[in-house]
Amino acid sequence: MTAETDHEPLVATVMSVARAQAQPMERTDEYGTTATTVRAFYTALGDGQGDDASAMVIPDKRSRPAFSPAGLTGFYGRLADPIHQVDIAQENAGTFLVHCHYATKSCVCNGAAIITTTMRNGRNFIQGIRALNGCQVLLWQNVWGCDQE
Repeated sequence: MTAETDHEPLVATVMSVARAQAQPMERTDEYGTTATTVRAFYTALGDGQGDDASAMVIPDKRSRPAFSPAGLTGFYGRLADPIHQVDIAQENAGTFLVHCHYATKSCVCNGAAIITTTMRNGRNFIQGIRALNGCQVLLWQNVWGCDQE
């Protein structure tokens, strides 16, 4: 110890490191962010409007069955309980964690996904959706995965 300090140096030990959980956004926090595009995408799906939902996806992915207007309308338009976004949390400027709920005639899904967004020509688009649990519909493979309740 020197005359300039009255204490020993502080030493800390890190026992573990965990990824911080993103906190759900308030709607007013979404204004001016790409979260509005993500929320509008899920609203369009819930209304069975595949054309509107597909328009929010980057153009080069809209021809894939999972993101095409017909594919989105065909699945989401006839759900027993329409999809709705439960919450959205921003992980960084272009990445969001979304929780949603929907039901088919045979299963219920309480899903989570990481949504990545990008800006093109001054407009926000959804670039990718990565399901985090078994609740996903792979339309191009005609495989349905749901959490049974």
